[in-house]
Amino acid sequence: MVRTVPKTWTLLIPMVVVYGVVRLLVSEGYGFHRDEFLYLAQGRHLAWGFWSNPPGPGFMSWLTQQTLGDSVIALRIIPSALAAATAYVTAQIAREFGANRFGQFLAAFSIMVSGVFLRVFLLFNPVPFDVFYWSLLTYILVRYIRTSHPNLLLLFGLICGFGILNKYSVALLLLPLLVILPWTSLRSVFLEKKMYAGVILAALVALPNLLWQYHHNFPVTSHMAELQENQLANVTASGFIIDQVLFNANILWVWISGLLFCFSTHGKKFRTMGFLFLGVIGLILALQGKSYYTLGIYPVMIGAGARMWERWSEGRNWLRFTLPLVSLLMIVPILPVAWPFLSAQGLQEYGEKYGMESFFRWEDGQVHTLPQDFADMFGWQELAELVGQAHDQVEEKEHCLIYCSNFGQAGAVDYFGKKYALPPVHSFADSWKLWLPEQVSAAHHTLIYVNDNLGEDVEDLFASITLIGQVENEFARERGTLVYRCEKPRSSLADFFNGRMKEVREASGLPE
Repeated sequence: MVRTVPKTWTLLIPMVVVYGVVRLLVSEGYGFHRDEFLYLAQGRHLAWGFWSNPPGPGFMSWLTQQTLGDSVIALRIIPSALAAATAYVTAQIAREFGANRFGQFLAAFSIMVSGVFLRVFLLFNPVPFDVFYWSLLTYILVRYIRTSHPNLLLLFGLICGFGILNKYSVALLLLPLLVILPWTSLRSVFLEKKMYAGVILAALVALPNLLWQYHHNFPVTSHMAELQENQLANVTASGFIIDQVLFNANILWVWISGLLFCFSTHGKKFRTMGFLFLGVIGLILALQGKSYYTLGIYPVMIGAGARMWERWSEGRNWLRFTLPLVSLLMIVPILPVAWPFLSAQGLQEYGEKYGMESFFRWEDGQVHTLPQDFADMFGWQELAELVGQAHDQVEEKEHCLIYCSNFGQAGAVDYFGKKYALPPVHSFADSWKLWLPEQVSAAHHTLIYVNDNLGEDVEDLFASITLIGQVENEFARERGTLVYRCEKPRSSLADFFNGRMKEVREASGLPE
């Protein structure tokens, strides 16, 4: 007997594949984002952990560079594929809720036209992986609610392990779940031996990173303290809640209906998922987490909402056509600030013409010429060229140090500096502090210094300081970054730099 392919596959598979390909075709945009330079560098320094994130992104970066290369397009193949995969998984979530062909289509389509997911899956960073892992975990939960198949608990544990290796924020899903389960009909899961086997499996997968954290005195705690002081302290409850509405404003009618479905008589079997959604939102709000930390919980509500709308629209084909069309039309005005397909000048003029100040407001509270993420894609080659010029002017190149003040600068100079045959770049920012040498040689006497100002300590150390230039690109967030060639040290450059490295390691709690 020949097994037939389900009709939903004949619709969904081509749809999500085309979606992923289209995303990839426009993904190059303005070039590398500052964060992507960090993950490229992590792929060249493989380890079981990094300063601000687990090893997952670094390993995926390494795999990409080894198989596809290190171009912008090569690096963004994975987030484009994850976008398509998340749309497909969301359709399968809808199927587990009981949706048929239209409901599964609506679930996948909602992910595709969501404004926030258009942006999330643009760049290579831990967030696209995080959203995908959360969507898989909630899919497994919904399927377990429907089937009670114990093997799903093993799969849940395995995905949890990989999720932890990508981003520790998977705990923001697991903690509310552990609190909610004893109060629901799923409390019987604690009697399942395979649940504990799943926990062990997750721990085994995550164990190498835990050991790495222990060996490095748990840098995750220092990173979280920095994050709390510099970024999370600025999160407001009102801003967080507004963001939850705006993130998926054009598909609000879908995910809100999903929440209603979970608490309705038709969806009472899945009430756990409704409580889980509210628990995740509440926990992240209470912890003053960033608004986007919640994104992974939305696919399950979108799947539930698609099931609800399939029921409500039964026999009303005009409704099944009109509502998705409205969602699509609503996203058109913000496409230029979600995908970087306009020229920088064109995007600036578009924002000014249509009064889109909120999209052009950076974390400093000021309105700029481009959205912050897009401004973080400009100026990097220019910066590397300035460093290359400085290096060309050094007579004894083997005795030259290069220092960059932030990880974006360090990564860009490291990446684009290959054509200038630059020596290794040093920085005290993020994971670059892990890659510092134990000591620098006493033979070093020249420093190429990259920062937005010349610090007093550097100015006092050198008798000869030459300003090579600064980043001039008007659209770059790095505009104004300066490049100096510092020579003729009044005292040992090696002693100075080794002393600074020791201070950084001590302040960061890193082992000597």
